[in-house]
Parts: sequence; structure tokens; C-alpha cells
Amino acid sequence: MLKSIENADLSQISLTGLRALAILGLLMGRDRSLEEIREIFIKNSILEKGSSNDILRIDMNTLKAMGCDISRASQKTDYKYRLGNHPFALDFKEEQIAALKKVYKKVCEKASLNKLIEYHKFFKRISNHIYNENSKQALLGISILKSHNIELLEELTRDCEEKRIVTLYYERPTSRTEIKKEVLAQKLEYKNDKFYLYGYDANINEPTVLNIKRVKKIVSRRKNNGNIQEKTFKVKFLLKNVSASFLEENEIITELIGDKCVIEGTYHNEFLAIQRMLFFGPDCTVLEPKEFREEVVTKLKEMRRMYEK
Repeated sequence: MLKSIENADLSQISLTGLRALAILGLLMGRDRSLEEIREIFIKNSILEKGSSNDILRIDMNTLKAMGCDISRASQKTDYKYRLGNHPFALDFKEEQIAALKKVYKKVCEKASLNKLIEYHKFFKRISNHIYNENSKQALLGISILKSHNIELLEELTRDCEEKRIVTLYYERPTSRTEIKKEVLAQKLEYKNDKFYLYGYDANINEPTVLNIKRVKKIVSRRKNNGNIQEKTFKVKFLLKNVSASFLEENEIITELIGDKCVIEGTYHNEFLAIQRMLFFGPDCTVLEPKEFREEVVTKLKEMRRMYEK
């Protein structure tokens, strides 16, 4: 708004109205002292250097007369003016929140973590302009990241992108004791309302999957420099009744055989590969590796025995 004022013909508009709207915009962003507002106005040619601060106080009173709740600048507010409720505040009805939830849920199915963080911050920015507490909490509650440490997620995202080795303390799921781990960060994934860090544990020389909520502290991070080699688990399988959109980004169609496809999948570890094969059910036939195919058959037999009891 202030940038557009620089190119405006101020002789054609009400300066009192302009200053009042500008003050409203500044206070919507954060608390401001009278001196801060004055400096910004002078910089943007809204106010002359020799003008009295009484002009700004009159502008404040104009906003109050319009229904804006502006607290007095006192020691309690660090001598800054604070904007409360005002006629331009946002509000959301229940049906509007419900519609947003529906759209958000659909978008989340394919959204990256970076995009989810952007949506979360967007909801938070909007909520700053909502003074109905119920509406504010309803809007903030839409984000699946509402109970997560956003700063930690952003840091781990960068660790994965740069394939860094992260030293961290992790709470054991059973004993609640913390153990120190050195993990090569590979990717973050959201599943079943939880975030997981997929990586390679240098302490046990095995792939690992960590629940982000159990990461208690990150001690350090460093470049890999080839010290730890990434390992993945590859599976070739035959699948019928499939479309390309049904596959994950780590699965590639290599051959078409009638109404079936030969697919090569690359998975973080054998456990996740088994889960994926079981997800496909009877439409899936594991081709190789042979040992893995036998492992899947064994798992299916165990499941059958459990359901027969």
C-alpha cells in the first residue's frame, strides 16, 4: 500500500483518510510506536518533517471513531499502539470453515511438506486478523501441522535436501529413555497423522524410520562427504488394474503385459516394501528378489492363520 502512495497525486485525495488507512495497515502488521509511524510516513512522503505528532494522534482518534479498538501506548505495551478488534477484521462462518477443510484435505493428498508448511503459515497470517477466538481456532485447526514444531520440520527438510548427517536424541517408544543417534537424513514423509524421518542409522548400519514427535533434540549436523552410503531396497512385481496416478514416485512401470504392468519399486527398507506389496493385495505378484517373495508369502500365511483363529 505504501509503495503505491509514492506514485499517487496526494493533492487529489484526503490526507487524513490516507494517513488513517496507512496507520491501520501498519498496526495490522504489528504494534507500533508513534515515532515508528512518523518515520515511515516521512519516508513515504505522507507527512512532512516539521509536522506535529498531534496530527497522528488525531488520525488515531479518527480510527477509534470508526470503531477501531486501539490501546494507549504505555509501559505495558512497550510504549507502542496495539490494534484490537476493528470493523475490517475477518471472520469465518462454520460452513466456510467446513468448505476450507474439504479443499485442504484434498490438496494435502498430493502436497509436498514445503507446500504444507506454506499453507500452515498462510492460515496463521490470516488468523492474526480474526478477533473472534472460536473462528480463529477453527481456522488454525485446519492445518495438519498445528501440533508440530514447524522450525524443526523446516530444518529437517533442508537436512534431507542436502543429505546431511544429523546427530540427535531420540525417545524410545517403549521405555521413554533417550538415545543418541547419528542419522543420514533422506526424506520426510507424512503418514497416518504423523511425520517420519527416513534415514540411515550409522550406529547400527541399517535404514531407520523415526517418528518426528520423538526427536527431542538435534545436537549437530554435518555434510556426509561419502562417510555413510545410502541404501535402498528394490523390488520387481507384476500388478494388474493399475493406473500411473496410482503409483508412488519411487515406482516405475518397466513393461506392459496385456492388462498387467511390471513395476520396479525402490523402498527405504524391506519392511516398507512388504507393507506396499500387502497394500496391493491379490492384484500384486512379487517377481524378485526371490528371498523377498518368499518373505511376503510367509507374511501372508501368518496373517491368514491369525484371521482363522
